[in-house]
Amino acid sequence: MNIENWFAENNHIWKAFEEQALLIYQRGHRHYSARTIIEFLRHHSALQEANSEWKINDHVTPYLARRFMKKHPHLNGFFETRSMK
Repeated sequence: MNIENWFAENNHIWKAFEEQALLIYQRGHRHYSARTIIEFLRHHSALQEANSEWKINDHVTPYLARRFMKKHPHLNGFFETRSMK
């Protein structure tokens, strides 16, 4: 999977993830699980990946978390990340 292509084709998922993460932060959480947000979006929305059999593939979760913290540097550390190979 080319992650840049995934983001280009699934901007709607990125926007929903970003919106939920910001809402959670605004409610006072200073650390949260990106996987929990993905599970919420899977089960409580009609979102689905473009050109995929998956509703939302969980393999993109680390990339969503990293992109979120890069776009919102004041929230660096909101999601815990591990080093990638």
